[in-house]
Amino acid sequence: MKQGVFVNILSIGCNYKPVRGGVAQVLDIYDKYIFKDFRFIANSGGGGFRNLRILLVSICRLIKQLLSKREIKIVHIHTASYNSFYRSAIFVSLSKLLGRKVILHIHGGGFKDFYKTNPRLIRKILEIADCLIVLSGSWKNFFESITKKPLIRVVPNPVILPSNEDLGRREHSPLLRLLFLGILDQQKGIYDLLQVLADHKEEFEGRALLNVGGNGDVATFENTVKKMGLEQLVAFHGWVSGDKKKELLLNSDVFILPSYAEGLPMAILEAMAYGLAIVSTTVGAIPEVVNEDNGFLITPGDRQMLADLLVSLVPGISQNFLLEKQRAAKEIAQGYSVENVARCLNRIYYEI
Repeated sequence: MKQGVFVNILSIGCNYKPVRGGVAQVLDIYDKYIFKDFRFIANSGGGGFRNLRILLVSICRLIKQLLSKREIKIVHIHTASYNSFYRSAIFVSLSKLLGRKVILHIHGGGFKDFYKTNPRLIRKILEIADCLIVLSGSWKNFFESITKKPLIRVVPNPVILPSNEDLGRREHSPLLRLLFLGILDQQKGIYDLLQVLADHKEEFEGRALLNVGGNGDVATFENTVKKMGLEQLVAFHGWVSGDKKKELLLNSDVFILPSYAEGLPMAILEAMAYGLAIVSTTVGAIPEVVNEDNGFLITPGDRQMLADLLVSLVPGISQNFLLEKQRAAKEIAQGYSVENVARCLNRIYYEI
């Protein structure tokens, strides 16, 4: 059921059909569950010349809609760092020129490093907006430290909570079932995880299984698994969504994301909603949702710390302890419901 009646909002962001990546997942939820009429312009979603074509078409669509549809009062722009931010700057400027209120909704975890590349220009773009939406309190503090003009509000990413019927289908296993969902690159820590499994193969074989769903450099990932001799420990499923993702979430014990940079990952929130304990790193807003009650935090790149933790979780050692964390994760995820996010957005739209 849709939660909102936000008919005077025009949203802009990456193409979210098909859903691939955290921002696309957020937009898909906005479309299906939050906005009564999701007016949307995709300003990216390809590569090379295709992306340029999408950008040019989206600029024309923005101008046409804002000139012809006076009922549109607010332009809500979903952005991140680097190219995404500079691309969004075009839409911020045009929307203000055409007399609309502008919200910049900042996703992703690389903004601090990005800001250092051109503080003056980036700050100027931020201050054109009427409001910044960020994903957590720590990001709010950061943006308040670099800009004074716009409103800065926190809106968590929404997560679809599974039904009790779905959760009742969870299957149990004698194995410690680990789940990784994300891009297959070192930034997400997947190769640290593979190295830990390879270095401690004797402790894990026959006692643990890592399910991996993701995209990116699949060939390098599969070659690494083979080279390390991890075929019995790692199952690769490609990019997963819908029922396949639900199946993996229902049949896992621990979600693991040893990233080097993040904002507030949708994958973590979704895993918590399914009652998985979380293993992740002390980056971005992750420490605001993952704590000693519902998971474990490690230092990015600390393979020994990751190894010690995973070895301690294998079956027969701490299952009651793990179950307590899984229950806590599910409870915390309730705060990221669609209903809660809709209320947050509603307050901001009326405020500006």
